[in-house]
Amino acid sequence: MPVASSSRLSKGRRRAPSSDIEDDGPSQAPQPQDDVEMDDEPEQPRKAKKSVKKEKKRKQQDDSDAEVPEEVEEDIAMPELKDHPLDKNQAAKLRGMSTDWAVVRDRVHKPGYTFVQEVAASLAEFMEGEKAEKAMTQIDGLMRELLDTEFELTAHETVLDELYQKLARNENIEGVVDAYERGVQGKQDQYKAKTSRQKYAKSDHYQKFKQAVYEVQHPDKAMPPLVDLIPAEDGDDSDDDDDVQMGGVTQDYKCPISLRILVDPLTSGVCGHSYSAAAIKDYLSTSQKAPCPATGCREEISMACLKPNKELAKRAKAAVRRERAREEESADEEVID
Repeated sequence: MPVASSSRLSKGRRRAPSSDIEDDGPSQAPQPQDDVEMDDEPEQPRKAKKSVKKEKKRKQQDDSDAEVPEEVEEDIAMPELKDHPLDKNQAAKLRGMSTDWAVVRDRVHKPGYTFVQEVAASLAEFMEGEKAEKAMTQIDGLMRELLDTEFELTAHETVLDELYQKLARNENIEGVVDAYERGVQGKQDQYKAKTSRQKYAKSDHYQKFKQAVYEVQHPDKAMPPLVDLIPAEDGDDSDDDDDVQMGGVTQDYKCPISLRILVDPLTSGVCGHSYSAAAIKDYLSTSQKAPCPATGCREEISMACLKPNKELAKRAKAAVRRERAREEESADEEVID
């Protein structure tokens, strides 16, 4: 008996018409309406949990805000620590500290002298009357403060160097901090006990400062001894009468070779005379050494002992400017007459 093929079976299982399906009813049973509608009631437990957490936080905060009795700390007796004695092995450290003070003095502090000197010369040139006197008094006080500070820096350097010398002689130093402070304070007290003349009359920086101001206020006139420009105070009578007080000199800004105003001056480290750069180079072009061309000088100079002098160059230019201003003023007066 012939067996029906699979294709035939599939034909026999064809889908019934749609009308029959509709009559039989929907293929899926309808879901109950309660499952479809959204209800807000399930969110209530979450809100309750949040409120419980907030309540816990409040309780924790209240507990933290509660006053906690302060614990009384007992003072623990510390043993007294003394400076360990220094020996020769630590000498290099003291020498290094002394050098540091010297560097501060030379590289940081000393450049201030040139600045104050230039300001003072400018004030003396362009100001007149009571304002000029008041300004010069203030700038003079500033220069003295610079000198006082330099002495303090030098005191630190000197005391450290003295301690170093003791260690180099195999002397142990106990209480090095106290020894250092006492040494510096002792030198400061000795300095403060001096009069103004004793502090500043022999200072090279103060001499240059006064010279720069005096040559502006009194052109073509030599400055008197520096001690005469510093008012006397109690204690100045005890000064040595044997000390010869040298006055200032009239600054000559002309080159001893060209007899003209110095241009790019070079100053000799041997005799202190200055020359225009071009003139002295030409003078020494035929020999390595030669007698100083300044009148009355017997020293021999060479290019190796000559150094540029920027400060002198500035003063030379300022002197030329002042000379021209005086010539113009005198010419105006002649015209008026």
